[in-house]
Amino acid sequence: MTFDGLILAAVIHELNTLIVGGRVQQIRQHNATDITLELRVPGHTHLLYLSADARFPRIHLVSSSKPVPQQPPHFCMILRKHLEGTILREICQVGFDRIAQLRFARIGQPDRLLTAEIMGKHSNLILTGEDGKVIGAAKYVGASISRYRQILPGKNYAPPPHMTKIALISEDAQDRIETALKHLASGRVDAERVQKWLVDTFSGFGPFLASEVTVRCSKADAIDTDRLLEELLELRNIVLEGRFDPVLITSETGSAIMAYPIPTTQFPPEQQHSRSSINWALDTVYLSVIPRAELEDLRKTATTLLHQEIDFRQRSMESVERTVSESARAERYRQIGELILANIHTIEKGSTAAKLIDYFDPSMPEIEVELDEKLTPQQNAERYFRRYKKLRDAAASAQERRPRLAHELAELKEALDQVNSASTTQELESILDSLREQGLLKTQKQMIQPEAEFEGHQVRRITTDDGWEILYGETAEANDYLTQKIAKPNDIWMHARSIKGAHVVVRTAGKSSGVPKSVIERAALIAALNSEARHSNLVPVDYTFRKYVRKPRGSPPGFVVYRNEKTVDVSPREAQQ
Repeated sequence: MTFDGLILAAVIHELNTLIVGGRVQQIRQHNATDITLELRVPGHTHLLYLSADARFPRIHLVSSSKPVPQQPPHFCMILRKHLEGTILREICQVGFDRIAQLRFARIGQPDRLLTAEIMGKHSNLILTGEDGKVIGAAKYVGASISRYRQILPGKNYAPPPHMTKIALISEDAQDRIETALKHLASGRVDAERVQKWLVDTFSGFGPFLASEVTVRCSKADAIDTDRLLEELLELRNIVLEGRFDPVLITSETGSAIMAYPIPTTQFPPEQQHSRSSINWALDTVYLSVIPRAELEDLRKTATTLLHQEIDFRQRSMESVERTVSESARAERYRQIGELILANIHTIEKGSTAAKLIDYFDPSMPEIEVELDEKLTPQQNAERYFRRYKKLRDAAASAQERRPRLAHELAELKEALDQVNSASTTQELESILDSLREQGLLKTQKQMIQPEAEFEGHQVRRITTDDGWEILYGETAEANDYLTQKIAKPNDIWMHARSIKGAHVVVRTAGKSSGVPKSVIERAALIAALNSEARHSNLVPVDYTFRKYVRKPRGSPPGFVVYRNEKTVDVSPREAQQ
């Protein structure tokens, strides 16, 4: 499912007639990346869905709201504080790119701008003030992820780096298109080159739109550049004049797979169904596409897990069969031990072998028995008896395991067939839950993943309602990383005095003198709650600038010395009540 600049232009064209002027009544955040704004206009309530999901980023109206977690995420609380009760004054597309900006106003207060960047894995939802500074975001981007464009509270919002491309709806678009076409025509003009040229040259163009324009300009496997100019200018006029003709595209089996603002040459006419609204067409598509994608993702995960369990048990069964087949040697080890004991007085200590008469064989041949020269004859006999017992016991255990393994293999193979034929995620979850209850599938532990920004170190982030960012380490190594690598010289550094615990950093963004007392106290409480004194009534927390904190050479992880500190007393026990 594509979501390019043309789709966004059509969506915003409709939204301008439907929700601009509406009041934000409620804000819901469904997961880390998706929110719904409930907007009230005279006589109607609309639900606007914005998603920064890496796989399905989008913005459009929806017919119903999704479930929400019991505890609203932090970004949701920021949005509620700044946007609930405001009026949506404007919604626009930046150039022809996949960026939508929504401006909200409240009497007597500065405007707020919510920017939806719909760009695959780089998608984001960013709230900024009238001064252009970031207030909050669905995804924070630190310096370790991008040195050129950081999305952090207090930082100035900077647009994505590819804004120099040609925007079809700009005033000088025609002149720039004609100039760009001259460069294109100077070389070999084939479909593959034109598609790449369109994506690289024009903002908002993805592979689908580039392919659509290319197909319309193709003639006998060649590209007509005059026709290419006409198609690009026609596309520009469609957007500027709002001449959209939305279609819902289905597969050959009738499943909704895509929505587009104009009929496309890339699907047969019988698979394209005219719709009056691109927003509702998109809602229909995503209601169909996302559950199917979730089903296939879960099916793939379940299949992988089952194959792992089946392979493990098959290897176990092979080991069992080898153990059973080797058990025939057990009796022979016992016999050799008996023969050594029978000839114990003829065997010299330190011998590596002994020739003995095998009385267990009717023909009583002479055999050579291997010995350990470090052991006495008695100890060598005991060594063979131990081998006998080990193989005998292993064989008995293997015989007991064989039917259980065979049963588990049969159950897992049957479950694999059920997984492949399941038609809903609920059905798949039920199969997996049943296997876990039977002990046939290991329970998947939900591990808390450190933020990627901190290179795997267990550094946590809290952002206050005023936009101040507080970081703290959860391990000694994370403390070192936070203090030595992340914190800036004029950031506020904190630690519970003379107590093992977290290093806490308040990022000041160069305005350290203006850190409110409430933020200092909040950070100090975090330091106390993440120290060995977390259950105390009163904990002194020292704080100073990061530039006054030093790690002595050779000191253990997490150990530092500091100076010029001040102290604030906090009560972690009271905070936990």
